Amino acid sequence: MWQEFIKSFEEFQNSIIDQSPEIAVGILMLIVFTFLGVFLRSVTQKRLSRRVEDRLLVNFIGRMIFLVFLICGITIFLNQIGLGKTASGLLAGAGVSAIILGFAFKDIGENFLAGFFLAFSRPFGTGDYIEVEGLTGIVKALNFRNTHIRTFEGKDIFIPNAMLIKNPLINYTRDGLLRHDFVIGIDYGNDILEARRLILKSIQADQRIEQGNDLEPFMLLEEFGTSTVNIRVFYWINSYNFTGQIARLKTEVMNSILLNLTKNGFSLPADIVELKIYQEGKPIPVQLMKN
Repeated sequence: MWQEFIKSFEEFQNSIIDQSPEIAVGILMLIVFTFLGVFLRSVTQKRLSRRVEDRLLVNFIGRMIFLVFLICGITIFLNQIGLGKTASGLLAGAGVSAIILGFAFKDIGENFLAGFFLAFSRPFGTGDYIEVEGLTGIVKALNFRNTHIRTFEGKDIFIPNAMLIKNPLINYTRDGLLRHDFVIGIDYGNDILEARRLILKSIQADQRIEQGNDLEPFMLLEEFGTSTVNIRVFYWINSYNFTGQIARLKTEVMNSILLNLTKNGFSLPADIVELKIYQEGKPIPVQLMKN
């Protein structure tokens, strides 16, 4: 038995030696195709970067090119070492395997296809601020299976690509514009028209607020409250700088309006609830301020 083992090993060794030129060529071709894939991926990404601003699409196309060349290199290597039938079987069985694996790993295949469609439909790009299913953050990368976003709290979230395809996706920085609004209550005894003029003046003085064409700030008389006339103020801002400007702008705008109104004698009262306490059949009014 030991002699048979040695004989089999020697035959295998001799076959390796006889096929060494083919194996060397196969390895060389595999290395060449691998380097070609890396080189063409780099060249393609550089040229596309000059014409296409979307970095996610550029990276995705580069990865696809590398995978194609790698598969070609592996196929040529198998043919060179005498496993041509094996290579053909692998390629032929790839379709059947894809179907079987598609059922077994439905979510993975679904996310991969979703990533392919996202790479070309481009509902968002790197640096965009998006929201889907309550998850919000800045897009960092698009991979074959998931999309990497980073929240303002510093959390890294990897969202399955299928979720981005199936659910409504909000892109806050698609066109660089976002409208904000807030409500301010003016005392009934004050001049509402003058208050509107002062509010508009405060907003127009802030250079960070977008103005011109259809982006002019405006106000609507929303309701007559318990103790105030409520005015809703609308204005447009540049949403590209979402982490910096937008995070502080609304507070600064509201504070500026508050200071301007109080300096000009306007009062912004809280809600007042009037209670009547009866004593000996006569009401005694008592006013309580409601915060």
